[in-house]
Amino acid sequence: MPADRDELRQRVAATTKDDVSRGLSFNRLFMLVRERLGDDAARACDPERKGARTDFFNYPVADYLKIAWDAADLLEPRIGSIDAVWTELGRITVKGFLSSAIGKTLFALTGKDPRRVVSAGPSSYRSVVSYGERKVEWLGEKHARMTFRRDFMVSGYHRAVILTALQAIDAKNARVEARVLSLLDSDYDIAWD
Repeated sequence: MPADRDELRQRVAATTKDDVSRGLSFNRLFMLVRERLGDDAARACDPERKGARTDFFNYPVADYLKIAWDAADLLEPRIGSIDAVWTELGRITVKGFLSSAIGKTLFALTGKDPRRVVSAGPSSYRSVVSYGERKVEWLGEKHARMTFRRDFMVSGYHRAVILTALQAIDAKNARVEARVLSLLDSDYDIAWD
């Protein structure tokens, strides 16, 4: 089933000109399309027909959303479902972030401590996007809730981002459960052993 275009319209309508995302996110999206479907497909889902952006430049998140929805429709037959596409996009995005200069710096500061990685989540997001508010509330030594307010991507994407970051530091039995509150608001219960 194609990505929900009505949902896309609502998300784009909620953006402003100040809501931007770094080119790094765009490039990971194009990379996923390129790896699964080839360079022509990556260029085809890009209105600029480049299939690339400059990693550290900022671009309108509305553009990212439109490209992501087009890419999801192209990728769904190959990956299996729209939800699986959002999960794969979250995984590949955080892997790109971790290999970037910003990501390497943040993870050098947090080390392999899951608690510090989760605590750094809001600032990590802020280094890539201008919009939204994210907070961490600790519910236990190895259990937190991260709240996302006014964030434009779907919960499956964010769940995969958080889980992949924890897996990258070998957090034992990492778990992330999403709870959608509204179109742009969601909570994530995060735990590990």
